[in-house]
Amino acid sequence: MKQYNNDLTSEIIASYDAPLYTDQQLSEMNEEARTLIIEQQEYAKHHPVTAFYRAAVAGSRTLRGGVVDEPNPDPSQGMKVQLDNGQWVSMVTEGATVTYPDGTKAVIITSAGQLSEWEGKGIALVGSLLDNGDVIISTPDYGLVFTFREGESMPDDFLPVKKVA
Repeated sequence: MKQYNNDLTSEIIASYDAPLYTDQQLSEMNEEARTLIIEQQEYAKHHPVTAFYRAAVAGSRTLRGGVVDEPNPDPSQGMKVQLDNGQWVSMVTEGATVTYPDGTKAVIITSAGQLSEWEGKGIALVGSLLDNGDVIISTPDYGLVFTFREGESMPDDFLPVKKVA
């Protein structure tokens, strides 16, 4: 299963800098929508992407060889994403488990945000810390990312620093 990390490559930067709409498409929009999009494009031009973080899902990998467990094997349960290969996997939160080749387990202890539908837990990310000191380094999900631009600060609940045993 292909894995993706948080490396901010020149290709990724270029994709964030590319306009989403052609001049023709913009001309066909109503004035309010066109104005909003032009303002967003100007903001992006003057505030380049400085970092981005991918969401962790079941199948994500850790630095020490662990794999994030599927918390909801029933496809009708939980929030799912479809991977490039067509497989559906669960989004994971703080508190999800990781299993290592020797059978030991660890728990994800840092995340981003707090979602009420997940009992106040945040979304685990590439970069989330585990209770054994390990860290998630890649995910099979390409699509869901959190971006930060020059001049923007990270929220207090975004991968907060925690001490581990």
